[in-house]
Amino acid sequence: MAQTQTSRLACFLLAILILISISETGLASKFHVHAGESVQDAINGASPGDLILVESGEFNESIYVNKENLTIKSASGNPDNTHISGENAGSSVFEIAANGVNISGFSITDGRYGIFLNKVDNCTISDNKISNQRVGIYLLESGNNLLSNNMVYSNLDCGIKLLASSDNIIRANYFNNTYNARDNKLNIWNDSTGNYWSDYYGTDENGDGIGDIAYAVNPETGSKDYIPLIEYAPLPPPVLPKALFTSDVTEGYAPLSVRFKDFSENVTSRLWDFGDRNSSSSSSPLHTYFREGDYVVSLNVSNKNDSDLASVTIRVLNASKKYSPILPEAEFISNTTEGRVPLVIKFVDVSKNAECITWTFGDGKTSCCPEPEHTFCCPGNYTVSLTAGNDNGTSTACITIAVQKNESDINAKKGIGDPEGIENTGKKDSLISAITRYARGTSDEVHDDDNIIDAIENSESKSDKEDKETGNIRNNREKLESIKDSIVSFVSSKFLTKTGLSTKNETFEVQKNIESFIDDSTPESFKNSFPEIKRRISPWVPSFLGLAGVVFIVSLLKIGRRTRK
Repeated sequence: MAQTQTSRLACFLLAILILISISETGLASKFHVHAGESVQDAINGASPGDLILVESGEFNESIYVNKENLTIKSASGNPDNTHISGENAGSSVFEIAANGVNISGFSITDGRYGIFLNKVDNCTISDNKISNQRVGIYLLESGNNLLSNNMVYSNLDCGIKLLASSDNIIRANYFNNTYNARDNKLNIWNDSTGNYWSDYYGTDENGDGIGDIAYAVNPETGSKDYIPLIEYAPLPPPVLPKALFTSDVTEGYAPLSVRFKDFSENVTSRLWDFGDRNSSSSSSPLHTYFREGDYVVSLNVSNKNDSDLASVTIRVLNASKKYSPILPEAEFISNTTEGRVPLVIKFVDVSKNAECITWTFGDGKTSCCPEPEHTFCCPGNYTVSLTAGNDNGTSTACITIAVQKNESDINAKKGIGDPEGIENTGKKDSLISAITRYARGTSDEVHDDDNIIDAIENSESKSDKEDKETGNIRNNREKLESIKDSIVSFVSSKFLTKTGLSTKNETFEVQKNIESFIDDSTPESFKNSFPEIKRRISPWVPSFLGLAGVVFIVSLLKIGRRTRK
């Protein structure tokens, strides 16, 4: 009973010392260490009293703790998913060289010492799994420390070793090692419960789970576990507080009023620090800042097992330096600004300070998408505009899209689809021009009727290179001579001169000679393809009709020239 009262008094004094240390150092900060990061780096950047939470993962480093009242624990509270192995077999995984340090929730392996308390007091080592070391837990000249609910096993020399260390409380631990404990001073090995010892051979006659005789840790010094455990049942993890709060604003002009609301879990007490030497214990305080500056607001919550901290920075701006309202700036890009129908264009919004956008494509269509794709189906010039807006106003940017007709439509109108007609027209105009110059007596290019036939022949041969069969028909010199004689004979006919037959009769006579020529010249092998050949010849019919008229005029002119001579 006396030992129990002593242990409770020691715990009470330890709690008082922790509270005093917190009040001296101010409110703590919280650090998170993720897998791949360094726990040692977090310790180096921390201040006394801070909290370091190590997220689940594998860590390989030897950690030196030299700042008082640091709490270093796994974020999950589960040692099975937060592993720390020593950097090498000759170093400690944790070496603690400062008072009031708390280490909990880790799986600690592969070092010389799992946790080494080096001349320190008032530290707490709890809820860890410590294995594969030379010594699991080693205390050197250290006192008033609490070692609770740890599993210490498979260590080569011993599970726990205390050298020149006294008044430490060791309870509710599991020891299963080659040699479980070495102690040369007087320490407390149980309070409300004892420890499980793999080499305990006592009995439990009444079946209460506690050995009937004490376990002698060191008979010479009187160190004993008076209530050794027959079976080990680890204590359930403590219910820890979780600090969480919100603020309705984090920035504004002085005077700035901020409403805070506490959403913390598992708490029995709270304390707000507003960063301007004011504090509150209300669950939803309203605080007003009157001066410009950055204020760190912290909420510290606690229960009987632990405490937790959350914080946020409130920025208070000088009211005399209010900024102008931030206006949107409409801006966009497109992959092209011109083309032929159907023209598909991709637009991309790159506006600044915009909360909403609206596209107008100039053809009655609109969109609110940030990256619309629009199709222009008709030729014309379209004004595409983007309007960007926010609470302070709107901004508009525009470009003009030139949509041209489809190239096939343009070619059809120009006659590009009938290359023979265009080529023949040019050649016909050239031939007529040459004959006209000859008739006027301004050129010697055409000397007689034979030259006209030669010109026709050359024109036809150039335009019909792609069709050898039809070219052979048209290049038949004898047939062309026949056509020439027929045309000249017809033009010089006295009957035509006297009666003045209509142009329709002229067309009939010329076409008759051409068809006779085609029928006589087409080889038997082309009989089946005659419709196609006739189609290719048909564009020349108007040319011959025009030629008939030209020859008629030329004949008259020649007669006139001869008469003048």
